[in-house]
Amino acid sequence: MNFVKRLVILTLGMGLLHADTYRPPNLEKEIFNIDALKIDKISESSLFAGLLSVAKDFDEENGEVDYELRAHALGIAGRLKPDNENLLDILGDLKERGKALGDDTVTPSHTVSKIYRGLRALMRKKDNEDNQKLASYCADIALRLDDGAKDAKKIKEILDSVGKPDWRDMLGAPIHNNAWGEEQNEYKERSEVIPGGKAAKFAANQSSVYALSVRRLSNGRHAGAASSLSATALRDNSVDGIEFHIDQKVGNMTGNSLEEIQKFMRIRHEEDGRVPAGYKVEIAFEDKDGLLDGPSAGTAMSLIIDSLFTGNKLDEKFACTGAITADGKVTKIGGVAGKIRGATKKKCKLVGVPEENISGVSDIYVLDGIDPLINIQVFSFAKFEQALKVASATRPTETQATIDRFNEIAEVLKDKGEDALKNSAVTSKLEQVVKAMPNHESARILLEVAKGSPPTKLSVGGSFHEISTATSSIHGKINMAIYTEELDRKSTDKEDAQEAVELLEELNGKIDKRLSDYHESTIKLTKIFRDGRKDDEADEEFIERLERTQEEVQSEFTKLREDPEIVEDM
Repeated sequence: MNFVKRLVILTLGMGLLHADTYRPPNLEKEIFNIDALKIDKISESSLFAGLLSVAKDFDEENGEVDYELRAHALGIAGRLKPDNENLLDILGDLKERGKALGDDTVTPSHTVSKIYRGLRALMRKKDNEDNQKLASYCADIALRLDDGAKDAKKIKEILDSVGKPDWRDMLGAPIHNNAWGEEQNEYKERSEVIPGGKAAKFAANQSSVYALSVRRLSNGRHAGAASSLSATALRDNSVDGIEFHIDQKVGNMTGNSLEEIQKFMRIRHEEDGRVPAGYKVEIAFEDKDGLLDGPSAGTAMSLIIDSLFTGNKLDEKFACTGAITADGKVTKIGGVAGKIRGATKKKCKLVGVPEENISGVSDIYVLDGIDPLINIQVFSFAKFEQALKVASATRPTETQATIDRFNEIAEVLKDKGEDALKNSAVTSKLEQVVKAMPNHESARILLEVAKGSPPTKLSVGGSFHEISTATSSIHGKINMAIYTEELDRKSTDKEDAQEAVELLEELNGKIDKRLSDYHESTIKLTKIFRDGRKDDEADEEFIERLERTQEEVQSEFTKLREDPEIVEDM
């Protein structure tokens, strides 16, 4: 896996919809009656041609692709002429390649004029309800494509008179068109089936645990979150064996994770005779509406499915993250510090992360001090069995005793503060915890602090993640200003940029030193966008300055991704 792809996966984790995601139009929703339309053939053809031009208006050089607008235009065009060959070709190209072959001679303004000719014909029949509905959709598309076109003012008057369209449920399941020429990431429900066994039934019919993920907030920033993940086993005579089914649309990485889990479950339970037949196991995430992808729910899914076979109950205050393999290895994910923060918000008391992410747990101390580490006990896992010991409601005696001993230490630290770590009795108890459970990361880090060697720098992955998170709300806005060569900032853009600057400056002295130049150039770019045009500077000069600085950021990033040491650390 190349560095860029690994960085994206590690940084974003599970639960994010990327900007370059195409969602094909849903052509089944009824929005107007095509047979009731009153429009002449020439005007209808002009309208249809304009809509197709919107779908093909791709600026591949600058990457300025509004997939939603394209899909909406295709959705309306597809209702006008569903069997048109050009329409079907564009639909196929977008689904397969994320691109559509455009015509460089057709400008957005020209496209808007085509749509306007059709709109005028529709509006001649103002008493026709279906004409009004179609006009609403087409006018909205035209203005979103180019609201500065010569006919835009007249089109806006039409839209004001007919009302805004309802685009709800007009798009199908997302298809992620990645940049690596690999399998396209299609969001859909996933299922895996294993052969049935001789067991009469599952030992338990339902189980749940908290899974940790990274989510995109409404302001564009990323934040860690904990959400309940449940498995429910129901009798289903139509299933020959056991079907594991994720009942919402998820991406390929989550689907591949389910495939690994079903192999792991067969290895664990077939020989022991725990496998029944004629069941469907529904796996459900608390966030039913979000677009989820990534491997980081693998360990959580394994725990809840395993508990159905064994009847072992899980601790309702436990949360975890980590990919899983068919042989039960818990493997690396991204955004550990943010995910642990998400667990604290759900009042979780125990958290598990992959052993390969230990450096990310140290990032928690660098960013937030000892408080997160005494409010929640963080463990690292290399194998599933380690996760099971901590996640179980009834734990092995030594595991439970170690957790209880750390709780006693935590209460002292909450009462006395960090200075209590200088107390020899507290240090001795921490040593006992680490000796009993070397994977007790909270105790290990607190012991380092007690002995005068606390972590002071973020890991490479943590450094990348924190920089990315700080700028996530304005990254797209900067790109849009450069790509469109227009500076049209909303009132909130400056506030978002100021917040990003503050977050980036809070990282001063904490970033892995090898990322210092990248960090500084990112601050510089963010400040330029925040401050805007100088008094004696034309808009185009400001955009050029912004673009030059962005190139500096990209140059620093390229150096990092080509550094063997950085690649190894990632």
